[in-house]
Amino acid sequence: MNSLLVRVAASLALVASAPAAFAESTIKRYMFSTQKAEDVNTELGKMNVKLDKEWKAPAVGQPMRITGVGRSGFPTRFLIEQAGGGFHVYAERRRPQHPTAPLPYVTQEVVFDTPDPAVSPVGTLSYPSTGGPFPGVVLLAGTGPHDRDGGMSLHKTLAVLADHLTRQGFAVLRYDKRGVGLTGGKRHPDSTTDDYAADALAAVRFLKIQPNIRASRIGIVGHSEGGIIASMVAAQAPADVRFIVMLGGTGLPGIDIKSLQDAAARRAEGMDESLVLLNRSQERELFEIAASDRTRPDALAAMRAATHALPAATRTALEIPPEGIPDEAFEALLTPWFRRFLSLDPRQYLERVTCPVLALGGEKDLQVPPAENLEEIERALASRSPQSVVRQLPGLNHSFQTARTGKASEYFLIEETVAPSALAFMSTWMKKVVGHE
Repeated sequence: MNSLLVRVAASLALVASAPAAFAESTIKRYMFSTQKAEDVNTELGKMNVKLDKEWKAPAVGQPMRITGVGRSGFPTRFLIEQAGGGFHVYAERRRPQHPTAPLPYVTQEVVFDTPDPAVSPVGTLSYPSTGGPFPGVVLLAGTGPHDRDGGMSLHKTLAVLADHLTRQGFAVLRYDKRGVGLTGGKRHPDSTTDDYAADALAAVRFLKIQPNIRASRIGIVGHSEGGIIASMVAAQAPADVRFIVMLGGTGLPGIDIKSLQDAAARRAEGMDESLVLLNRSQERELFEIAASDRTRPDALAAMRAATHALPAATRTALEIPPEGIPDEAFEALLTPWFRRFLSLDPRQYLERVTCPVLALGGEKDLQVPPAENLEEIERALASRSPQSVVRQLPGLNHSFQTARTGKASEYFLIEETVAPSALAFMSTWMKKVVGHE
């Protein structure tokens, strides 16, 4: 039996088994251990943690929880356990929105085909336990080798989206991306956005042949790069896609997104503006080389030459060593995915989309700056999809969590996976579009 048949056979075995329930509603993060109870306070003090109350050493086998606030400004619940002659301290991060059994709907493990027979994505289809046929939706994760839960910073974003939408009356399909889990194909970054778009269209067409799904009421919800992919599929196959939702999706070419993204992150970290602009200028030249149609060896040579040609003062300010930047540093710029991302202009697809579109951006999104991108999305949709809605949501980051600064370092610390206000806005709009209300 060849490797593809082995993988598909294993996938089919999953279909026959009961789907695993979500059990992780709290993350237990080890922090430190001490021999004495009083040393716990000392160690927490070194971390600038201020506790909300005094505490007494727990008895063996009797865990204690206390709350404190450290440098991040986010309240943290600490678990203190006494075992093995010492005190062991953990930080607990709750994930209250992660779905846990028993679930009030049906879940089914599925495998479907794509134009590439080596891929065959494996995923989960969920739908209400009564009624039907239901409107359908395909969920698409953002950049990276994500599984069907769309994990980021130990948040199961796609699982939370699927749970909410299924409870709202939709049949929802989400799946492991190429090279992840039992899904075949090349793992990111060796697959491109075009590859992922082919898989997404196959997912839509798989939903269309399910007897409990309304074939004329199937849409796509994509986060970040998933939003770009949703627009690509809607432009390519308008008869198959009833609507799309872009969550933190882009409206600018990838090369512009990357420049804006890096500059926003550096400003958030407090970098001097002159240095932000200097980095942006130097990187832009490298991005333009990567986005070109040069062969890989020619692109690498051009990057070396561009870096060598920088003025001495610029090289010093950017802390480029005298011997130059090693070739390894350019590798990430020359992967198949990144080169395609830089050259891809989503407006070419958005201008061809005719179905209703909901484009949402978080006010504190530092990865896809909302003002510039939402403006371009709205402009691109204006002629052929005038019924679309483009909206910036206050206080939310790229993951649509209620955030303080929008920095990626906050994602793990925030216990909310997706803001309820964003979920409600999205599902209300979707139900109106499919005639569910």
